[in-house]
Amino acid sequence: MVEAATRVPTHLVLDEHRVPDRPRKVLPLVTSLYVTQYLGVGFIYVGLTAMLRQRGVALESLAAVGLAGIVWALKPLWAPLIDRFGRTRHGHYRTWLLALQPLLAVAGLLLIILPEPERNLGFLGVAIAAYTFASATQDIAADGLTARAVDDTTRPLANGIANAAQWLGNVLGGGVIVLVYDAFGWVPAMVTLTALCLLPLPLVLRHREAVPDTPAPSLASAYAALVRVFRRGEVLGWGLVVMPLFLAGTTAAYGLLSPALTDAGWGLDRLGWVLGMFLAAPAALASLAVGPCLTRFGRTRCLLATGLLDAAATMALLPLARGAAPLVGTIVVLSVFVAAMAAASTVVYSVNMSLCRPGSEATDFTVLAAVAMVASYLFGAALMYAAGSLGYPTVIAACSGLALVGTAVAVAHARRGERGAA
Repeated sequence: MVEAATRVPTHLVLDEHRVPDRPRKVLPLVTSLYVTQYLGVGFIYVGLTAMLRQRGVALESLAAVGLAGIVWALKPLWAPLIDRFGRTRHGHYRTWLLALQPLLAVAGLLLIILPEPERNLGFLGVAIAAYTFASATQDIAADGLTARAVDDTTRPLANGIANAAQWLGNVLGGGVIVLVYDAFGWVPAMVTLTALCLLPLPLVLRHREAVPDTPAPSLASAYAALVRVFRRGEVLGWGLVVMPLFLAGTTAAYGLLSPALTDAGWGLDRLGWVLGMFLAAPAALASLAVGPCLTRFGRTRCLLATGLLDAAATMALLPLARGAAPLVGTIVVLSVFVAAMAAASTVVYSVNMSLCRPGSEATDFTVLAAVAMVASYLFGAALMYAAGSLGYPTVIAACSGLALVGTAVAVAHARRGERGAA
């Protein structure tokens, strides 16, 4: 019975000498891939921002540098290329990963040659964009490899591992790399980042990927599917207006935390421990709590509750914005803030899943998530730029007001949907 259950399906082939890995055997590879592709993201948006601010870089310049990371949110534009090309007798997404792992390391090496990044902000922006492109492309290939490697039994476990690995990647990048920099300097920190990014490579080399013998979809059909996501009115309004507005306030405020805490006197060691490590726990717990709440109370009530909590938690950042950031009190406020932000994001992604069309779930969900990320980068950069002239308190208050407006719009949209369903 065990042998029958694990027999390779006839439509998945490599060659006569290579048998595809069993579903559970791929889980360590999945873990390592998702951890490494978020390492740089965590470092750039926690440690690098604080380090540049310590060295006197203006908020307006930080906004411009951070905007280079928007490349990650644009990955649906080249995701069809990853699906369409790269098939060989020895794998498909594995082929991409074998190229992307060294590419990610090279992108990390670009950062090594910048021991004084505050003096080369233009090149730093290019390096961040290159690193983010390599990381986002690895994310596409990792998603494809994971979806192909797991079965109905292991899929929930793989998804849970992937989500946890993303948090771990942010923790290592925003915490460990920052602490290495604080203790040993820029070059050792970047060498550590580059070395960690290469950890999955031996597992990728050993992986045996099953490749369908059906032809890959055409690029024309793949790109047409991206456009069709917004052809339904409910998706158009939610995806392009309601969702970005609902998330805008807190995501913009989150981007201000690292420079604001730096200006309040926090050192990189404290930032690494608190922003990079400690806050992962309340965010993860809040995300896990949202599922049962949605089942019991429904979408509208959860949008209202998380939106109001977002607005209140953002307003609670005002003392920090004014330069008062005692350790214990600030940790409490930040814990509530990231928990509220994570809960609201989880509600949004649940709505996104419910709007996906049968047979097109991956494309629909990816596009909606990309729209949310683009809006977050744009709002975050705009409000960080504004903080340079208006100050942190004014912008934090504006973020809280934006969260209230977004909540009102989201609740009204959800109620219209309920009346339409009735």
